[in-house]
Amino acid sequence: MKKFGLCAVALAALVAAGVAYSAASPSAKLHKQDRLYGGGQFGPGCFTPTICFENARNLALDAHAQGDGSESVGNSTYGGPSSSFEQSRSVTCLRVEGDHAVIGGIVESGSSAGFWYVQYFVDRGGPAASSGSRDEASPSFTDEPTSTDWPAGFPYTCPSPTAGFPGSEPVYLELDEGDLVIQDAPGD
Repeated sequence: MKKFGLCAVALAALVAAGVAYSAASPSAKLHKQDRLYGGGQFGPGCFTPTICFENARNLALDAHAQGDGSESVGNSTYGGPSSSFEQSRSVTCLRVEGDHAVIGGIVESGSSAGFWYVQYFVDRGGPAASSGSRDEASPSFTDEPTSTDWPAGFPYTCPSPTAGFPGSEPVYLELDEGDLVIQDAPGD
């Protein structure tokens, strides 16, 4: 009986250690963060009567930030059908409000390398959603870092994902393919 008691105590200690380890796992930290990840394709089409794309746009992204938007990190690619238009971009800000998100940062490659960008997204469900209820993406607004159009603190502080900032109010097209996942940190 004494041997059984020692085994039971050892087993309980191992289970407790496993629970403590899993509570501190990377997954636990991700649950407390704002996140935006996924990808897909949208267009051709018109966002407004004056903003139209003749060709589809592809995007892929993975961005994380603390629940208050600080410590934003990630990467994103955005481009058209030709590789000369594809941009690799770093994410320096992420802001999430419910099912809306905005990322901003610096274009790392392509013809706009060194420029800043901002792009907006809406998570409206999974990839099987029907037309009229699919996830949405805005065009990528890109300009020189010296532009006076950027809001204060940008590219390290993102504008509202629902209101944008003057000159870059969010306009969207539905994704034809793919899925975006937006996670708003608990308590946000």
